[in-house]
Parts: sequence; C-alpha cells; structure tokens
Amino acid sequence: MKIRHIVCLSIAIVVPQLAPAKVPMAAQTLGQIESILDFCTTANPRDASNYKALKNVLTGSASEKELADARKKQEYKNSYQAESEELAKQPKEKAVKACSSFFESAK
Repeated sequence: MKIRHIVCLSIAIVVPQLAPAKVPMAAQTLGQIESILDFCTTANPRDASNYKALKNVLTGSASEKELADARKKQEYKNSYQAESEELAKQPKEKAVKACSSFFESAK
C-alpha cells in the first residue's frame, strides 16, 4: 500500500470517530493520528506548522493534562508504536511526497 494511501486512509478513519468528549477520540485513535503527524513533521519539516495545527484541531478543547492522561494509556502507546513502525518502513521520498500531498490536496 502506498504511504499516501496509508496517511489519508488513517486520517479518514479517525475523523468520523470524533466525539464531543474533551479528548475527542479514543486513546488508540489518538495514538495513530499523532504517530502519523509526528512522522510527517519529521519527514517534511517544511510543513511542520501545518501538522501541529491539524493536531490542535483534532484534539479539540482537550487540556494538556487530559491529553497527557490519554497518552499514558497502553492503547495509545501500542497504536502509536505500531503506526510508527509501519510508516518507518516507507522510503523517505515517498514519505515526503505523501505528507506534503495531504495539504496540497486540501487547497
């Protein structure tokens, strides 16, 4: 599966799961999304501010303490690690293209 598809599909899966809770998604989902956005920040630092902004939008009105509590959960840690390992297998050129194309397609 192409990395672009992995990134887009992962984000597409997460968005419908947003709920009115302070942390608007399950810890597992938060782990996946943060892993993808952290990966893209590293792979494509030029758009780091865009990834940070997207992370802020997706976490909603959750406080830093609430996010820290969610990040302590084993579900978060497992999904973050699994997603990171999968993304790390991708060639750098494809990773940069996939991460940057995400914002280009949104324009």
